[in-house]
Amino acid sequence: MRKAMVFVFLLGAASNAAAEVRSVRTIEPRAFGYFLGDTITRTVEIETSADAEVVPASLPRVGVSNYWLELRSLATTSAARGEGRVHKLTLTYQTFYAPIDPRKMTIPAVEIAFRSAGGSETVSIPSFTFLMSPLREIFPEKSGETSETFLRPDAPVELRKSGGLRTTALLLGILAGVLGLLLAREFAWWPFQRRPARPFSRAAREVGRALTRGGADGYRAALLALHRAFDTAAGHRLFASDVSEFLKAHPEHDATRPHVERFFATSRAVFFGERQTPGDPGLPSHELRDLASRLAREERAAR
Repeated sequence: MRKAMVFVFLLGAASNAAAEVRSVRTIEPRAFGYFLGDTITRTVEIETSADAEVVPASLPRVGVSNYWLELRSLATTSAARGEGRVHKLTLTYQTFYAPIDPRKMTIPAVEIAFRSAGGSETVSIPSFTFLMSPLREIFPEKSGETSETFLRPDAPVELRKSGGLRTTALLLGILAGVLGLLLAREFAWWPFQRRPARPFSRAAREVGRALTRGGADGYRAALLALHRAFDTAAGHRLFASDVSEFLKAHPEHDATRPHVERFFATSRAVFFGERQTPGDPGLPSHELRDLASRLAREERAAR
């Protein structure tokens, strides 16, 4: 990008002017190669006395400048330099002119006012002329081309073979469905949760829900849920005196014998004894939950 530096010296101003403007320097972009919708950024550095400041009302307003030009943004900074101050303005324009042939366009000059304790002074930022280019020829027929040259169809969509991907996705979906059904059957989830062959799996969920409620009522509900599982597994009402016969018929639970006997002893104390504390005489809530889960695992392993 070519930078053009323009120095404007204010003539006829006394050395003790109110708001002394010492120099104006513009840094311009390239002056050619612009099309409809392009942006043009101009940078202006104005050196003044140390106490001078820009009058905000004199700055150009962001927005439409004329029918083909719009000021998109305006940024201003100010910094001390030696015994003076440098004010930097960055103006970004956008052109909406659609030329039919290469044409020079001009961004108009802008006047900006500065003020200090002693008064004010106006500075003129010079205009900027640049060259815009057309997007197409005026008469394309003369060059042997037709209007279709400039109104091109959409690029065709690239078709790719996806049969292999679809087949793989279908097979993986079927496999996932089969594995899901097997997992549901293994853990007695819906629609297999009411299967009579897995009473302890169902009881493990009911015990967990009952103990979550807490309190004596929740503990009793958990005991009843596990009792119903023993009854279903045995095929009849199972009492403490029947535990040995039950474990002979279901050897997968024989390793849990001490915990099962504690369960029945605790149930007798809670429902028929004088002591009503949950877990008395020795089966706390967490051990009751663990017993139900262990019986469910042994039940699944045996199947």
